[in-house]
Amino acid sequence: MDHEELKAWMGLQLVPGVGSMTLRRLVEHFGSARAVWEAGPADFSDIAQFPAHVRDALARGPDEKTIEHSIDVLERIGAWTMTFLSKDYPSLLNEIQNPPALLHGIGDPSSLKNRAVAVVGSRYPSSYGLDVARMLSSELVQHGYTVVSGLALGIDTASHEAALRSGGTTIAVKGCGIDVVYPRQNAGLVNRIADNGAVITELPPGSSPEAKNFPIRNRIISGLSLGVVIIEASMKSGSLITASCALDQGREVMAVPGSIYSYRSSGTHWLIKQGARLVENFTDITEELGSEKQGPNKDISPGVPGEHPELSPEEQKVFDKLGPYPQHIDDIAHLCGQPVAQVSGLLLQMELKDLIQAFPGQIYQLK
Repeated sequence: MDHEELKAWMGLQLVPGVGSMTLRRLVEHFGSARAVWEAGPADFSDIAQFPAHVRDALARGPDEKTIEHSIDVLERIGAWTMTFLSKDYPSLLNEIQNPPALLHGIGDPSSLKNRAVAVVGSRYPSSYGLDVARMLSSELVQHGYTVVSGLALGIDTASHEAALRSGGTTIAVKGCGIDVVYPRQNAGLVNRIADNGAVITELPPGSSPEAKNFPIRNRIISGLSLGVVIIEASMKSGSLITASCALDQGREVMAVPGSIYSYRSSGTHWLIKQGARLVENFTDITEELGSEKQGPNKDISPGVPGEHPELSPEEQKVFDKLGPYPQHIDDIAHLCGQPVAQVSGLLLQMELKDLIQAFPGQIYQLK
């Protein structure tokens, strides 16, 4: 795309009230982004239900200063821009109801056409959830799939990192501008993903990570994927929005079960009750996608403890009641049939032996 064409596309994206659907309608109606800017006010009246404030903004012409600044930002970070007319635009994404008209990204744009599965979930996962995300993502890339996720802390980050550690490709879909570092803890991860996949967004450079952006970007996560795997999601989790997008797009929805005592799994359990495929291992994913399993497959058994320091009978009794998910000390004491004060002392001993994690509010879980 030459500089003038990019300016025309960026100018349209920056017009208030012009989203992906409107931008696409404009370009399809006039033939190109440049032709939209060359059209007169009377030409826009031919487009049914076209908002007056958008017509007025287009009549005023492009904001040259803002456009040049945005393009300078893209060039400074080595980003590319892809439109729905680009040859590299992924056909799977183009099938959804409201595909992004523009994508800005860093990394390999051709990776967006890879056979992919999305892995998403809680920003505040348990060790169990992290184990599952890492194991499934590792299995996926080892069998030739690309892992798509949203770069958020928690399950998303674990999925991206596991894909990279296993030598695979991963795609991160941001809910902010391509130049905006968010979350800040993942600044280094962004660069690693760009070296082995792509980081993309439909939002203009400089867009802040506002809450309203993330539900919208979720349709891209599912749109790039053959199916979506949800790991640890509460009933208010944004991951359920991704699952809803996947259903609307005709993609497979899968969910990993968790503990019945954990609020983090209420959303995934609800999805399973609604008909989502229960996922225990990589084979469940390939069967749901209708793909033939290739190569070795290992069942996932996260949270199974290996060898650990010798425990006293009293410690072992408490240890056996713990799981890889958070539990309050009152619940642990109730399960053990022992006083809270006694259980507290035993938990402290096991924490010193590096067997459990303690969280604020007297919450504990296995490491």
